[in-house]
Amino acid sequence: MLVIIHGWSDTHRSFTRLGKYLAAEGIIPDVRHVRLGDYVSLDDDITFDDLIHALNRAWESEQLPTAPRSVDVIVHSTGALVVRYWMTTFFTPSTNPLKRLLMLAPANFGSPLAHKGRSFVGRVVKGFKSDRRFHTGTHILKGLELASPFSWQLALRDRFADDPWYGPGRVLCTVLVGTAGYSGISAAANENGTDGTVRVSTADLNPLLIRFDFASDPDNPRLALVASAGETAFARIPGDNHSTLAFKDRGPKNAAVLGFVREALQMTDEEFPAFVARLKVFSAAAREEGAGKTHTQGYQNTVVRLMDDTQAFVPDYFWEMFAKSRDEKRLDNRLTGVIQEDIFDKTHAYGDNPAYRSLLFNTTLLRDRVMSAGIPLFVSVTAMPDVRETGTVGYSTVGYDDIGSIKLTPERLMELFKPDRTVLIDMQIKRMQTDKVFRLLGVGL
Repeated sequence: MLVIIHGWSDTHRSFTRLGKYLAAEGIIPDVRHVRLGDYVSLDDDITFDDLIHALNRAWESEQLPTAPRSVDVIVHSTGALVVRYWMTTFFTPSTNPLKRLLMLAPANFGSPLAHKGRSFVGRVVKGFKSDRRFHTGTHILKGLELASPFSWQLALRDRFADDPWYGPGRVLCTVLVGTAGYSGISAAANENGTDGTVRVSTADLNPLLIRFDFASDPDNPRLALVASAGETAFARIPGDNHSTLAFKDRGPKNAAVLGFVREALQMTDEEFPAFVARLKVFSAAAREEGAGKTHTQGYQNTVVRLMDDTQAFVPDYFWEMFAKSRDEKRLDNRLTGVIQEDIFDKTHAYGDNPAYRSLLFNTTLLRDRVMSAGIPLFVSVTAMPDVRETGTVGYSTVGYDDIGSIKLTPERLMELFKPDRTVLIDMQIKRMQTDKVFRLLGVGL
């Protein structure tokens, strides 16, 4: 059994051709073994919770298999978030009915278009497709927004769980994403490192979690790395955009896609590790081929969340990465300028909670202009309110000696900054209270 689930503002009709192609190629026995999922995404009242409960009810109504590893699923774009949320809500890694999961241009860690979709322009362009005039699916788009708490928490559920969801013996997940933008009037949506809709780096499902602790000892902050559990296969696909990769608009354009799709849907546990390795080689070659163009260079989506030691979100802060001189006694203004002006490509603060930020790093330029120098970089943070300014509560981070920095050696930089992936950085700082906030006074006689 194969289930195909579409993305935001789309319908099942877009994937009729894909289902027929899979049957014609013998990848599935015939179209009777295909179910095309259809859900409402352009409705401002619908949430991801609504979608997964409706999906579960439809699954039961159609009497689709629920035995462990009994169904294959193809998702496009937002469909990846729906399926991941559904399976981690209603099943466990050992009872999950999914065996093979093929993600075509998935928005696993969001899309730079999501917050634009909630704007007036988005309502005009997309809203007319909705059965409810001017609706664009506000709650769905909030989950799709870059640096959304929803995508952060979902990653903790299925990528950083103690019991792995992905890999041999579990879900054999393959992610394919194009690197070409749109043409014509739709080219206005193109951004560096995207397929026109999602970033290559936000499609990948092999994230890294980093914890920066500036709270326990502000003068000597620490970091800890947490690798994602299990493994998924990933390939960047030159020549295809968000639409053509999903067999729409006379796609796919890259001939390699057909072979990857066939393999992903016929994969065995024994073959999967070699398949993962082969797609890594394919992606590395594609990155080198595209290194000369800004749009197709390597990028890392880095999501930062800042909280204090009282577990309160800190919405007003500046995340700093800088270089020092060889003796580490002063700032290297030239190299720091390169980082701030060239390496940082884009920053987006999540609309409903700016404590969550998405930072897009150009890893191609980071490698060529910074890592090649063989010197370390340093990370620190400045947050407001400043306790000295309020006189009551706040953070002590503004002064040069108020807070330390974390040194990232060249070896550590290679580990922390890699192309085509997402890194979650969970930062914590210390909240300060002056004696003025609460005093105990003696009783005068």
